[in-house]
Amino acid sequence: MRQILRAAIAPAAIAVLAIQGTAAATPAGVVDYTVTNAVTLQASGRDIQSPTADQTITFGAKLVADSAKNLDELVFVIRDAGDANFDVGDRDGYQLGTSQQTLTASRTLPAGAYRVWVAYRIGTTWTNLTPSPAQTFAVGSSGGGTNPGNENPPSGAQPNGGGSGWNLRWWDEFSGTSVDWGTKWRGHSSALADAGRGNKNNQQLEYNLDRNCSEANGVVTMTARRERYTAPSGQVYDWTSCLLTSTGTSGFALKHGFIESRAKLTFNVVDAGGNPVADKRGFWPAFWTWQADGVNTWQETDVYEQYSDNPRRLYLTSHANAGGGCQVDLDFDPSADFHTYGADISASGTKFYIDGRQVCSVAGTASENTNLIEDLYVYSRSGYQPVAAAVSAQKAVDYVRVWQR
Repeated sequence: MRQILRAAIAPAAIAVLAIQGTAAATPAGVVDYTVTNAVTLQASGRDIQSPTADQTITFGAKLVADSAKNLDELVFVIRDAGDANFDVGDRDGYQLGTSQQTLTASRTLPAGAYRVWVAYRIGTTWTNLTPSPAQTFAVGSSGGGTNPGNENPPSGAQPNGGGSGWNLRWWDEFSGTSVDWGTKWRGHSSALADAGRGNKNNQQLEYNLDRNCSEANGVVTMTARRERYTAPSGQVYDWTSCLLTSTGTSGFALKHGFIESRAKLTFNVVDAGGNPVADKRGFWPAFWTWQADGVNTWQETDVYEQYSDNPRRLYLTSHANAGGGCQVDLDFDPSADFHTYGADISASGTKFYIDGRQVCSVAGTASENTNLIEDLYVYSRSGYQPVAAAVSAQKAVDYVRVWQR
């Protein structure tokens, strides 16, 4: 198991004010004050007192500082009974002054019991702002079955190229206004080393943050940004991006089935002025599976990987058991429009499909449960990393669907 996000945040505890002595005597009638909290949480709460798993909860906090403060990071820390991480509202470079400011953030949560508090980071030091009494609450079951939420695919939808007779088991049509964190997706994965969000040893430049994924107009858009970011571990990154994985309390896992994503790859590569950058190298989007929590054998299927220096070439690979893979050169520009990318992972092997056409077949197949991952990594290999002018790039996903027989 990887450490949960923000492992450096200490467990919430009620602050106790201690009376401290001074080195020199204080004149009578003059109070010698010690600052106990540079930032004060004046009020906190949520909009729904007894939420269910299909409801979006908005958390709020009213904050004030003793003087102008630049908080490197500010977040609502949310932990379930097993201490799993459901943090929300991460803000970087938050300016806080002596006048009260309000922080809000929204998300859904799977059924269970939770604690919530606010924490901020200056440098590498995290400080918890815990209300008294500490806020605890429960989320009830929505009764939504294997697919929480109300975003439904077209009736009778079948995988492109996979034939008929499939039963749709799990999906996200991205038809809402925010990512379904908790009920469908998590933003950190055991596939990455640094709290499940960064992996420099895997030739990645980015640290993945939930805020870099946005859902609107029927798609989820992942944005890689050139920005300096210090992770809770102290590791410094020059890029941020985001990932989606179906790992988690209400996430979806599968061993065999047909998985499909409709996506637009590595587009909107721009400079600081918002102008297109001709050299689009340095981005590494993928749709893949990774072994589920508790599985200790390599169970990876890459439905596609793209290295944007050669954007029309995709790598389709099974890294499970017998393995195998193909390199496919596309006859279209995957950054110009949406196309479907799928894999039929069965007991006898894996078949790969692009726009409903089978393009590869290998013997490798999963033997244990896996979770889905959508990502937009930033590639660090010398000569292939983003050019200096590039400050951001995007990938968009129209839907993710899973069928089983």
